[in-house]
Amino acid sequence: MRWDRPVDAERGAPPLDVAVLLLPPVSLGTLGAIVDPFVEANRVGGQRYYAVHLVSADGAPVALPGGGRLSVGGALSSLVRCDALVVASDLHQPGANAADIVSQLKRIARVGAAFCGNRGGAGWLAAAGLLENRRVAVHWEDMTLYRERHPELVLCATLYEIDADRLTASSSQATLDMMLYVIAQQLSPRLADDVARQLGLDRIRPGHEKQAVPATSRISQHPPKLTEALLVMEANLEEPLGSDEIAECVGISRRQLERLFKQNLDILPSRYYQELRLERARQLIVRTQQSIVQIGLSCGFSSGSHFATAYRAHFGITPREDRSRATLTGSQATETRAAGTPPTEPSC
Repeated sequence: MRWDRPVDAERGAPPLDVAVLLLPPVSLGTLGAIVDPFVEANRVGGQRYYAVHLVSADGAPVALPGGGRLSVGGALSSLVRCDALVVASDLHQPGANAADIVSQLKRIARVGAAFCGNRGGAGWLAAAGLLENRRVAVHWEDMTLYRERHPELVLCATLYEIDADRLTASSSQATLDMMLYVIAQQLSPRLADDVARQLGLDRIRPGHEKQAVPATSRISQHPPKLTEALLVMEANLEEPLGSDEIAECVGISRRQLERLFKQNLDILPSRYYQELRLERARQLIVRTQQSIVQIGLSCGFSSGSHFATAYRAHFGITPREDRSRATLTGSQATETRAAGTPPTEPSC
């Protein structure tokens, strides 16, 4: 099964069998980001598109970080086949049974299952050799560790990556976006959008968006010259510099600059720079009442039309539509508070 291709959604078609392997530490929030979109897709669509069941390494209930235990339907070794296996773990922490878990993952791969891993789950998939030469979304804090342990992976600083039958997400929130994207690809964008609204999201973030990485963490995570280049870009959003100028600022050639970006961020400097400016623009769009044209100019775009075109290509929505959506969401929240209605608790 490929995660990015439509599936047979005709009424009466058998549901996709999705097994979720819980490997501690794993929180209810992580589990919810994986399971809730599938459950809501079934409910909103009025059909059982997905059959989701939980397993653990040994079949025993899984301890939760905040206390309590979560029951599962069986052990990983009892799983004969499934359409997809999602490995859920907040951190990759191999224990005494690590070799057996890796062996079982390899066994399931041989029967043709698709795989998905969240932040820690991707570490387990990498340990089993199931992500070799694949694009893998890695949390910015883990980038150095992955670079040392798994040089065979194509590491990406994106929210999530879909590489044929392999899915990886950099965080729990990114996992939620990723599952909604899968539903859009396998069933329909409209259904995915309806599910997103049910889960309280105003949009489904595309996987290619970059993670929000603090400048201080960039300093510790990346080579010094790359860090200098990133800081130069952040300091020059209104009047963007060319790649040659940035390279000159940090004392390297343009070719060296491009190599640093490609090796560490899997992107060209010019593309990263534009995405950085677009992310800043979106913050201003949804948080301020500044004119859209002025925002575009303040983020280095030469005209309103150029800004709108780049914005839509990156976010899948125009700046004006994005502001309207944010305003509507804020108005609904204000009405709820004014009516004295307590906010609905988010699902796991």
